[in-house]
Amino acid sequence: DEEDAQLLSPARAISFHRSVAQLLFLCYRARKDIQPAVSFLTSRVRKPDEDDWGKLKRVLKYLKGTRSLPLRLTVDDLTMATWNIDASHAIHWDCKGQTGAGMTLGKGAITSFSRKQKINTKSSTESEIVGVDDAMPSVLWCLYFIQAQGYNMTHALVQQDNKSVILMEVNGKMSSSKRTKHIRIKYFFVTDRVAQGDIVIEHKPTGEMWIDAHTKPKQGTPFRTDRSHVMNCPINVPDETRECVGSLTCRDSEIQRCNR
Repeated sequence: DEEDAQLLSPARAISFHRSVAQLLFLCYRARKDIQPAVSFLTSRVRKPDEDDWGKLKRVLKYLKGTRSLPLRLTVDDLTMATWNIDASHAIHWDCKGQTGAGMTLGKGAITSFSRKQKINTKSSTESEIVGVDDAMPSVLWCLYFIQAQGYNMTHALVQQDNKSVILMEVNGKMSSSKRTKHIRIKYFFVTDRVAQGDIVIEHKPTGEMWIDAHTKPKQGTPFRTDRSHVMNCPINVPDETRECVGSLTCRDSEIQRCNR
């Protein structure tokens, strides 16, 4: 409850903001596995409270325990970019969804993001359509950039786990029903890109969607499995913080030291 939340002092709020900014830099370059957590923390920098402080320390503890985890990228085919795009419906406190998207040319996510959606949606189908629209600028930019380097990449392959969404994206309003006729036409920009041949959409089972961890909080084996695809690392990574075993947070002094 926002009214009962205990806000951080100005000094700790500044430290919180600075640490989140550092994590934002890190998650888009080397540690893509923390993008969902950082996406949430960036929405809390205006009025962080003690609960947010605890979430920040949990992320730092996770990073400390996996500080040797590298992002490994392999390229199998420079003529085929494969995108995983997924979305979770009404996962935030204001009932907005979360979009997760990532691209690979073989193993490991070359580019990825986890982002809160800008509008409220009425169903998971609509959330996934909005999620694809959120990802379209990145999908097309990567396609055109690789083509500009001289590689014969004819289209980008987009994988999704919702067959109803795929039908609507391929056929546009022709596949829309009474439940989806309210969706604005701008979210069918993807239909035009499919017709132009820039994008090919295929179905992929939910259990094989490695970007799923970028749309919702996951723990245990499901999280480690998705992380292994994003980071191209083993599923089980040893914990490097033996001294922190049993603790859910890092010490406040460690955050202050990181900010110096």
